[in-house]
Amino acid sequence: MTMRRYIFTTLFTFFAIVACMPEQSADKRFDEGVSKELAEWRKATIHNVEYTLLFDLVANRGVAGVGFTLEKPQDIIIDFRRTELVTGVRMFDSNESVEYSLCNEHIVIPESETRAGRQGFSIDFNVDNQSLNRRDEFLYTLLVPDRARTLFPCFDQPDMKAHYRLSLAIPEEWEAVSNTPVTTPEYDAEDWYDLDFGHPLPEGMKIVSFARTEPLSTYLFSFVAGEFEQRTYDDGTHRFTAYYRESDPERLAQLPTIFEQVASSLEWLEEFTGIDYPFAKYDFVILPGFQYGGMEHTGATLYNDTQMFLSENPTPDEELRRIQLIAHETAHMWFGDYVTMAWFDDVWTKEVFANYFAARITEPLFPDINHRLNWLKSYATSSLAEDLTLGTTSIRQPLDNLRNAGLVYGNIIYNKAPIMLEKLVEIMGEEAFRNAVREYLTTYAYGNATWNDLVAIFDKHTKADIASFSRVWVNEKGLPFISFKREGKSLKIVQNDIYERGIVWPQKFDIEVVTSVGRERHTVELYAESIAIELNSEDVVAILPNVCGRGYGFFSLDYDSKSWLVDNLMTIEDESARMSLLLTMHSLYDAGVLDDSWWQYALLNVVKKERNPLILSLAIGYLPATWYVEGGEMVERELLALAETHPVPSARRQLWRALYSVAESESVVSEIYSVWERGDHPLLSVDDYMSMAYELAIRYPERYDYIVEHQRERIADADRRSRFDYIVRGATSDAEALDTLFEELLEPANRRTEPWAQATLALINHPMRGESSVKYIRPALEELQEVQRTGDIFFPRNWVGAALSSHRSEAAYCEVVDFLEDNPDYPQLLKNKILQAAHTLYRVNGCSAWRSAVQSDEDSL
Repeated sequence: MTMRRYIFTTLFTFFAIVACMPEQSADKRFDEGVSKELAEWRKATIHNVEYTLLFDLVANRGVAGVGFTLEKPQDIIIDFRRTELVTGVRMFDSNESVEYSLCNEHIVIPESETRAGRQGFSIDFNVDNQSLNRRDEFLYTLLVPDRARTLFPCFDQPDMKAHYRLSLAIPEEWEAVSNTPVTTPEYDAEDWYDLDFGHPLPEGMKIVSFARTEPLSTYLFSFVAGEFEQRTYDDGTHRFTAYYRESDPERLAQLPTIFEQVASSLEWLEEFTGIDYPFAKYDFVILPGFQYGGMEHTGATLYNDTQMFLSENPTPDEELRRIQLIAHETAHMWFGDYVTMAWFDDVWTKEVFANYFAARITEPLFPDINHRLNWLKSYATSSLAEDLTLGTTSIRQPLDNLRNAGLVYGNIIYNKAPIMLEKLVEIMGEEAFRNAVREYLTTYAYGNATWNDLVAIFDKHTKADIASFSRVWVNEKGLPFISFKREGKSLKIVQNDIYERGIVWPQKFDIEVVTSVGRERHTVELYAESIAIELNSEDVVAILPNVCGRGYGFFSLDYDSKSWLVDNLMTIEDESARMSLLLTMHSLYDAGVLDDSWWQYALLNVVKKERNPLILSLAIGYLPATWYVEGGEMVERELLALAETHPVPSARRQLWRALYSVAESESVVSEIYSVWERGDHPLLSVDDYMSMAYELAIRYPERYDYIVEHQRERIADADRRSRFDYIVRGATSDAEALDTLFEELLEPANRRTEPWAQATLALINHPMRGESSVKYIRPALEELQEVQRTGDIFFPRNWVGAALSSHRSEAAYCEVVDFLEDNPDYPQLLKNKILQAAHTLYRVNGCSAWRSAVQSDEDSL
């Protein structure tokens, strides 16, 4: 078949059957989304897939050429969510119209139109703006996990990797970036455009074509187009280009650092894996308002601008977060892109490697950092917070349909999974682990694998029983409840499962026992339900668990140990122990078994005395949740003084951020207002002043117009000003305007820039609005399924978090409970997101399974 025959077309109108046939309705292959049954059937019968794609990004029209090989004639089921946008289907070779039907987000070509061997179809369609993330001056695609079918007709499942050829018709002044380099195709692109769309390329437009890709899953196909600046890095070994819209010279001065961190990440991974970077190029695009921190499209990695271009005087954890983000997305080139999970129940396998290796890549680049602290802050903090909720999940979650794939994402797969992997490496040994990883990558290169495939390779390289380890740590939800029972000099450490499944989490960690004569340290190898160790003294003052920070669980402490920690945490010299014990105390507080006033007292003591910026950052981050304790003005004034005098600069900046987000006392708010109005504080950035404006507009409703106008005037960057204009509407005190704004957010088109929509919804539900915002909870929950259907993977959790996280009242709690009771068949994956977001509501209103477990444990003593 020649390219000329392949691209030749005429305009035509063809009638298609738009309703599912009765036999289709009963067949799960025709369910909405992509069912597992459909995916397995297609994988077994359709081979060697190729896509040739043409998009007119001005007229929003597209042509998808889908080529493949069949062993025998059969029905072809192609995924496309907006089937009403299909305008015709043609044969590749003859260009003749073919019979097709539209059924539940699928284009169905009957067996009678197919044959054994190589063949294909051209599908003409209109392009939906939602899938293009279109703004006035740029657009981009983001197709993970199952969004490729919102952009173009395809086989939208990760194990049907394909080669792509792409051409884009765009305005002449725009740049375009995709997975592969720009190329001159073997056919005339303008001629192809003329033949497919029935008219010549309009004036003021150009066509950009890209080289054929390596085998890629549909969710990794991507393109970006728009008005961008660009800068290229070339160190003689690696060459890549950054595309960006940032205009601030001080932020653009960070590009050399960003380039060096990308190059260092590539070099580390090439050395560890023994495999050179396996794709045609490595470019990246830094986007304002991007939904995630980053997305690992080969050759066109996307990053959020606020994560890459840091504000003036970045804190150490902000700098660490950037390099870990870069290393994470770069690790995906091998783990996720080169070798991809076969189904999205194993999506965590790419995330676990990306985060685990991100931490390791970061270590040599920041040699002065205590990286155990960074590990605990990056992974253990958020993992524990989610694992303690009623909505926790296992790392590996069952998935029947890819339309629900976005809901398996969360802190468990991102942050608990690397904790599990660190324990696995500890069991296997570093060399065996590395050899197993190399075998995994070479065995499944440019292909797909399951977690069980990887476990089988691990088992070949070690005598340890990795399969049994995996069954508990990967396939079961929750974490162990670990308690300590003393009898004389014997200390018994017991782990229990609050879900009463009788499972044991094998692990080891260190504890310290404080006695009247000193401290003694012991390593606990907890590979069974319990273990007893002998102490040197019976006179025990306190038991300090997990002082190494390598254990994972809910560590239950008796009254004496909690009391000692509240008073004496800062007497512990080991930084890792201080950070780990701070996490343990937060878990106790989060479960409702550490008094609020005790917790606030302990945190204030840490803030005053601590000098490590990472521990300080964690403690300051915990402080706002304690603002409901009495004596707020005295605490606020104390923190205001520390915000100006603390010897750690990053702590001063973080204290300012904590204060302007929660301060309520008139004297402190007035001083914050003065700082904002002057706009010249050396530690605060334009983003800080924008956030201060939102908060001050809520506290001073009579000054709303002035605050908005004054802040807007000093925002130079156009994209940043657009963000401010969108979000600040949520800070108005006009009840009618808030109602109207909330109603607007219920429309998918109005929440397309998801981080902005999330921030706006959070302002509508600001804690200072109290009972007046409870009325928004029920409709926000009722919208959640539509948010899942139209939004990206993190948005359902972020949406419900913005709606619920600031509420504490019984009325708000009842709204959530009533909603769940009224919807007993609510999808479990979405219900988990609600329960995660409502954790504080449940805790402060007396519903905590962990508090019950602690009380039961205390009763047994």
